[in-house]
Amino acid sequence: MQVFHYELDIKQKSVWKHVSATASAKADFIYLQEVGYFYSQKNYYTTRQGLDSFLIKLTISGGGILEYGGQKHQVGPGQFFWIDCTNMQHYYTDPEIGHWDVVWVHFNGANSKAYYETYKKLLGTDVIIGKPSSSSNMLALLETILQRTPESEHSFLDEQNLFEFDIQTSGLLTQLIMECISSERTGDKPDHIPPLICDIRNYLTAHYTEKITLGDLADRFNLDRFYLQKLFKKYIGQSPAEYLIYMRMIRAASLLRTGGMSISEVAYAVGIESLSHFSYQFKKQEGMTPSQYRKFWPSL
Repeated sequence: MQVFHYELDIKQKSVWKHVSATASAKADFIYLQEVGYFYSQKNYYTTRQGLDSFLIKLTISGGGILEYGGQKHQVGPGQFFWIDCTNMQHYYTDPEIGHWDVVWVHFNGANSKAYYETYKKLLGTDVIIGKPSSSSNMLALLETILQRTPESEHSFLDEQNLFEFDIQTSGLLTQLIMECISSERTGDKPDHIPPLICDIRNYLTAHYTEKITLGDLADRFNLDRFYLQKLFKKYIGQSPAEYLIYMRMIRAASLLRTGGMSISEVAYAVGIESLSHFSYQFKKQEGMTPSQYRKFWPSL
């Protein structure tokens, strides 16, 4: 199932280049699909699923939010994320910052999947945001790939010329991948989520349809409620209340796509009694009303 919504709110000086690799490169090498440098403004976002590609995005300045794998992550200057774009993803400019300058690359082929799985194993945590080591060449590699990629595929003299570009770019992409993996081996990565925070998150995930206050959580886990909220947001990127809403909207989207329930029944099923509040929260997360979402989905 494919999903693709976006708002390309970027400055004119932004760069976005596409290239179609040769059949030989696609069969044998890691190959470039797209590369860009975006000066993203406040309304920039992408919501996507089902793209056969991997994305590495490095933040230069400003900040963004990544929602992926049921988690929400803040991505600040000097941090990157690497995701499998066949999975649902939603990333956008951090509204509290208002801009997000990033250099990024889409690639696929050869051992891309195996490299990605290796990277995930090294993480050993649900936090998928990385930070290059102080000696990393990640930015230089991304900028080199961007500069070497022509504005138009018509710039290549012939297929042999394009194939040589594919081979050289494959080498740069492999180096970039190794920089990502090396960043997880140097210790320059975000703190692992403490077991207590995992327990709290798992409890919220299992009981998201119930009315749970911050006080309820504090009592259950024997913590000061303000300390609990601060700690939870530090590692999860959301407050407990925000995480509850997030989980409810994920479930609501699934029910709207696959079930025969009315919108009010969906709202009640995910623990929200007010239809107007449900519609507001759903639009805030998905970028469209529940009725618009339900109409859109069958057309994909």
